[in-house]
Amino acid sequence: MTRSPFARVLPFVLALALAACDDGGGSNNSNTNNVNNVNNVNNTNNVNNTNNVSNPCDTVECTLHATCNPDDGQCECDEGYTLHDTLCVNALMVPCADVAPENATSEVVDVEITWNADTGWTPPAACAWTCDPGYAENRDGTGCLATPQVPLPGFGALSGDCGVLDAELTSPDPSYHLLTMDFGVDVYDAGDYDQLTPGGQILATTANAGGSSGWSECFAYEVLARCELAILLKTETEVDYVDPPPSAMTDMLVELDGMKIGVSVVRAMTYPRDTPPSYDAAVTLLTRKLEDIQASTLEVDPADAWVKQILAVMADSAAHEAVWRQAWESLDPSITADTILYVTVTNGADDPIYTNQI
Repeated sequence: MTRSPFARVLPFVLALALAACDDGGGSNNSNTNNVNNVNNVNNTNNVNNTNNVSNPCDTVECTLHATCNPDDGQCECDEGYTLHDTLCVNALMVPCADVAPENATSEVVDVEITWNADTGWTPPAACAWTCDPGYAENRDGTGCLATPQVPLPGFGALSGDCGVLDAELTSPDPSYHLLTMDFGVDVYDAGDYDQLTPGGQILATTANAGGSSGWSECFAYEVLARCELAILLKTETEVDYVDPPPSAMTDMLVELDGMKIGVSVVRAMTYPRDTPPSYDAAVTLLTRKLEDIQASTLEVDPADAWVKQILAVMADSAAHEAVWRQAWESLDPSITADTILYVTVTNGADDPIYTNQI
């Protein structure tokens, strides 16, 4: 039987078609594998990228009291600290505050200020200050006032060791000072009252605890007020003592350089007044007065306690002063202690001081 040409060709065509189908399937598989391979590579890269992400603080080195913020790799001061220049601190040394009043100068030194997160830096402490030359602190220590030239004006001309008490007020050693008060021919009377200092006016019109020394006490205070700028705090009868009070009380309490100072007064005189002074009598009287000072110092009430006592001597003549100085220098240190002997020789019309009469 004769075969048709189509029959002869058909198997060949079918074989080609099958081959084509096989080739197409292989290509699809290859493409799928390729996609999978790409995906696998991407996934691997993603994993690698994730593993390669580092902490930004790993290479950051912060200063003391600071910590790196991992969000941005920036150093931040720890709690309780603040940035100053390039450091984190909670305290600084800065100059003290110069708040010296007028006519004063500050001693500028470094002081510490501290940091508080709520209130910021504490203000620096005020500098210590001192009054300029020619000025002195006022009574409450808040300013400086011009220092008056001593002696201040008043009744009787003053000269000698005027305006000299300074370190002596706190020194443990005794000291001796000599002044002169000259009344000329003008005898004090009531018409001269306005020439007295305010404290002198009080003493001139206030009775003391007894005796005939009222005017000597008044003018002894006048010397201290006009030369040393003493301020009367209490009269003899106003000073308080523990019970019982001493037999010999201090004549007045004054303020000198902001300190409480006790003042006792004695007259270096003889009677009749033209009688030469006696060394033995001077030693006896001076010793008794110095012992009285020690006794009153022990028994004064703490509220009135003084840091030092002055024995103010009103001397009737230079001869009396010379004898009293000799007596002073002969006494044992246990007697003179740390007392200031403040001797004023009076000249001229000085009768009221020694007669207690005006």
